[in-house]
Amino acid sequence: MNKILSLLLCAAMFSCDTAKSARQSATRPLAVQSGCPEDGVCTIAKYQNKSIVVTEGERGSLSYQLQDAPSTDVYVLTYTRNVPEGVQDGTYREEIIFESVHTNTATVMEGAALQNAKLLFGRFCYCKGQTGYYRIDKGTLRVSGSTKQRQFSLDFRISETPQILSAIRFSDQS
Repeated sequence: MNKILSLLLCAAMFSCDTAKSARQSATRPLAVQSGCPEDGVCTIAKYQNKSIVVTEGERGSLSYQLQDAPSTDVYVLTYTRNVPEGVQDGTYREEIIFESVHTNTATVMEGAALQNAKLLFGRFCYCKGQTGYYRIDKGTLRVSGSTKQRQFSLDFRISETPQILSAIRFSDQS
C-alpha cells in the first residue's frame, strides 16, 4: 500500500512540473502587431541559435538552410491566405525569413544592407514562374527594444514577383 501511495505522489509531482513548464513557455510569445491581411492567418516561428545559409541553384533559384550559430536567431513569418471551399488550386502563402543577432536592440537597415540580415521573401502558389524565394534589397528593417523584448518593423518591396505582405510589425518577448 505504501508503495502505491508513493508512486501516486511521485506521479502527481511530475505532472505539476510539466504544467509549470508549459505555462512558462507560453508567457514568451511572438506576436504580430500589424500588417497581416484580414483574408488569412500570419504566424511567426523563431529558431534560436540558428543562422541562415542561402544557396543559389543552377537556374538562379534561391533556397536556404538553417545551421547552428550561438549568437543569432532566425525568424520565419508566414502569411497563409484562407482558401475558399471548392477551390483546388487556391492555396497561397508568403514567407519572410531573416536572422537577427541576440544583442541587436537598436538597428535600422535599408536597401542593400538588408542582406546583412539575410532577408528573404518567399511566394508559394499556383502562379507559374512567380514562386520561390527572392532576396529583399528594397525596404527598411528596424529593430528596437531590449534583449528581453524586441520590436521588429519591416517595410519592403519585391520587383521580381507580386506580393501581398509589404509591411509587418511584430514583437519577441523572450
